[in-house]
Amino acid sequence: MCGGFVKKLKITNIFGEQLDAIITGNPKAKAVNVYVHGFGTDKNEGFASFLDLSKHFDKNFLNIRFDFSGYGKSGGKDYKFTFHKAVNDLQSVLVYVKNKWPKKRINIIAHSLGTFVTLLLQPAGIYKTIFTAPVNANTKYISKWLEKRIKSKGGVVDKTGITVYLRTSGAIQLIGSDFWHILENFNVEAYLKAYVLYNDLTVFKPVPDNVLPYKYFETYKQVLGNKYMEIPGDHNYSNPKDRKNLIKLMEEVLLQQ
Repeated sequence: MCGGFVKKLKITNIFGEQLDAIITGNPKAKAVNVYVHGFGTDKNEGFASFLDLSKHFDKNFLNIRFDFSGYGKSGGKDYKFTFHKAVNDLQSVLVYVKNKWPKKRINIIAHSLGTFVTLLLQPAGIYKTIFTAPVNANTKYISKWLEKRIKSKGGVVDKTGITVYLRTSGAIQLIGSDFWHILENFNVEAYLKAYVLYNDLTVFKPVPDNVLPYKYFETYKQVLGNKYMEIPGDHNYSNPKDRKNLIKLMEEVLLQQ
């Protein structure tokens, strides 16, 4: 880390819950990278991918990673997680960043379902946005896929009550009914088209993705053109060679004027 700069903090969301966050990097940097993790993970992301990315970018950026409410070390309950609630969490973090460093540019780096949270928020004033593993654009399909995945792992799906998801890590994740309703009615194409009107978005799609099936990504290709790139990697780029390649490509985007 640049100069060993590390700051741990709590950011209060609009529900009064404390979001656990950490800032690392170069305080003199011109830009701040805000990392938006995926569903059921935390500020480090799967296979510590966000931790590795932030360490690499500590020389040229400030990096802020945080846990959504209900996950990691943040307050709140996991079964109360919804995309709209996560949107408010991200907005709270962005407000903190803008107030703390009003003259610094803000970049967003979002992974997996964190990409949906970012699209749903449609934040203003973002310099660069990078999606490292987008979710399938057909959300009714991804809802059915997630339902099958939960059941295959011995979990119980109740879309009108509480779903019990037995994660590979051994953790038990509880999912509320609002999560399913919002997911199945989310129009990815409409939000994606709106986002790129005012924001510079680059999407890296890992292939083969060991988590998300390779279906319904044509929307990203059609909307983004050459800013949609399929690159080698599993869902979290766990292979060191693939992660190194991702970092190189991300660096080219983030350092481009």
